[in-house]
Amino acid sequence: MISTPHGLGPTRARVLAFLQSASEPVSVIDVANELGLHKNSARFHLDALVEAGYVERAVNATGSQGRPPLVFTATSESPTISNLHLTELVQVLISSFIQPTPGSFELAESAGRTWGAGVASQEDQSGIALADLATHLGERGFGTTLDDETVTFTRCPFRATIAPEQLPLVCAMHRGFLDGFLDESGAGLETAELAIGPRICTATFEEQGAARAHSSIA
Repeated sequence: MISTPHGLGPTRARVLAFLQSASEPVSVIDVANELGLHKNSARFHLDALVEAGYVERAVNATGSQGRPPLVFTATSESPTISNLHLTELVQVLISSFIQPTPGSFELAESAGRTWGAGVASQEDQSGIALADLATHLGERGFGTTLDDETVTFTRCPFRATIAPEQLPLVCAMHRGFLDGFLDESGAGLETAELAIGPRICTATFEEQGAARAHSSIA
């Protein structure tokens, strides 16, 4: 099982994400109401985040009678939970530097080859290149199944986050990733076809140097 980079459980990650998005310190009640938690559960997760150093606790001096409430803010050392900034960065880079450029698909594929080769070069090769490739794709959010020389993508992490007009360029980049990874692995294989469907995509592979088919849209 692949752990999340921040190592937090889903509820605690939601609590921290809410604090990171808040423009001012929030109370236990604020967290409970926003996330639909019991206040005791909200307090439990907030205390754990304070202990981890991801959240600071302070007294909100309201000037009214009674015990002042505690409020919480995310620290600068807290791990980033939301990927929105990365998604928007990808879209800006594509629209500014790739999409307007002649040969944009070739440029995207070339970038993907560099990416895939870099990933493959960071580990000892097991000799089962397609199995290694499927594992690395899974770590990057793709659902994959492997059958002989075919990888089927049952999930794409970009379909719901990247603008539809940019998705073909992202697919070209991932085709490059496949070929860059396999080339660096010494597998002697390359992508023969990347069939892109509305829900499921399929990549088939052949020996390097064989006639290359173009990506097809189902």
